[in-house]
Amino acid sequence: MAPAEYAIPVGSLILVTGANGYIGSHVVDQLLALGYKVRGTVRDKKPWLDEFFEKKYGKGKFESVSVQAIEAAGAFSNVAEGASGVVHVASDVSFGLDPNVVIPIAVQGTINILEAAAKQPSITRFVITSSSAAVINPEPNKKGVKIDENTWNEAAIKLAWSGNLTGNVPEGLEGAIVYSASKTEAEKAAWKWVQENKPNFVLNTVQPNFNVSKPLDFSCYGNR
Repeated sequence: MAPAEYAIPVGSLILVTGANGYIGSHVVDQLLALGYKVRGTVRDKKPWLDEFFEKKYGKGKFESVSVQAIEAAGAFSNVAEGASGVVHVASDVSFGLDPNVVIPIAVQGTINILEAAAKQPSITRFVITSSSAAVINPEPNKKGVKIDENTWNEAAIKLAWSGNLTGNVPEGLEGAIVYSASKTEAEKAAWKWVQENKPNFVLNTVQPNFNVSKPLDFSCYGNR
């Protein structure tokens, strides 16, 4: 695709949440390679991240900003200023077993960044990294399964809130079910919010399944 065909002109500023994570860092890297500028959110300031992208793409192309808790009120209030697009990757990936902790973080974090983006007329595109887990958890040897844009992982939500994960989920997969529920609830909340608030931007979601690639090599930049 030629740069002239992009919905957002090359050189524009894109906001990426969770910029130091595995997927987030690759998203930042690809955007910078295409010629965009990127502002990436991280929980705590990480000078090595800025140094890595500055050395690779030049000064003034990337900056990191600290958002310590994505679920906190006004968490993204100032970080969306001047952006033309948003890629929301950050979420709770602790695989914790308490749905009362994991799910609200994912849902409120998503709502917070949507609200912040809606206050910026310059933002015309918004992408959420959801998950195939928001659609369905595969079951071995089950035939005739059909999914479409209206399919949600309601089974994961029901299990996560059942109060009896250990009795209904194979050992070791309890955290995955709560994570699946959090991604389902967060994406559902995003589409509902857009329908009700009708922001200036176009929302798209992606539902990756299994991601395979080498991490970016931060080894000599003090990554930890």
